Amino acid sequence: MHKQNPSRQGACHAKNIEPHAARRTFHVTESTSLLPFLREKLAPQSATTIKNLLKHECVIVNEHTSITRFDYPLNPGDTVSITSSREQRYGFHHPLLKLLFEDDFILIVDKGSGLHSVDSTAGGIDNAASILEKYIQKRSPSKRIYIVHRLDRDTSGVMIFAKSREAQNKLLADWNHTVLERCYIAVVEGCPVPETGTVDEMLYEDDHKIVRTTRDKTIGLPAVTHYQVLKKNAKFALVKLELETGRTNQIRVHMQSIGHPVVGDFKYKAAQDPLHRLGLHAKTIKFIHPITQKIMAFDVHEPKSFGQVFEEE
Repeated sequence: MHKQNPSRQGACHAKNIEPHAARRTFHVTESTSLLPFLREKLAPQSATTIKNLLKHECVIVNEHTSITRFDYPLNPGDTVSITSSREQRYGFHHPLLKLLFEDDFILIVDKGSGLHSVDSTAGGIDNAASILEKYIQKRSPSKRIYIVHRLDRDTSGVMIFAKSREAQNKLLADWNHTVLERCYIAVVEGCPVPETGTVDEMLYEDDHKIVRTTRDKTIGLPAVTHYQVLKKNAKFALVKLELETGRTNQIRVHMQSIGHPVVGDFKYKAAQDPLHRLGLHAKTIKFIHPITQKIMAFDVHEPKSFGQVFEEE
């Protein structure tokens, strides 16, 4: 079923929640010193974690001074900023994986196209989970990474990983309510009509591991994708997609089902490959932190190549 749904237009933009960027800034409202202020603002991170931020000059007061003293005095009107330079502090560098956020319970990353989320072959393939596990084991050899969700190998974008079984279980226990928003950007063949709408088609996986649409409720699982065309030319459209459900290959199959497969997706009948990769990117995720219960939002802009397709007319 393919139906228009104008009420969802623009729904993938988080309201009243700033996506986490490279810096978080807090305003001081009463006289105090730096360590207790940071412990309050960054709870439940440990004092050791906070002292490491100070040690590595990741705390900036009033936009111009890096502070390393835990007893540094703060006054009303001061601002305290935390820079996200964990990559520099702990040597995290990988060409296909960028660390966006880390606390004692979760990691948020931007995964590049071509990198597996996990090793599903049992063959020791380098993947996002194994790369992150090696990273955290530099500090704590017994630590593990716990899988929360996956992106296809050739899909880029934002992902959540857990650093404890407790955090993983809490995220997965009620995933559809814990995750408040998931937004993707895709380049598709042709242009959907209408340009804003909803694809509501059940999905099932056949014996050849191909996901297909079905009307048979005995084998199909509900799947709903909302879309909005952002840009178009004679050959392609740049489409924003919001998921109500998170089925395997959902966007790819739903776009194929309405006659506009994701470019480069030969598994699901694409005929063109202008990006030399799958034209799908996980742009936004907004969710409730499994431990702190704070609403967190992360936004990763789609690759420049997605827009360049529309400059080459």
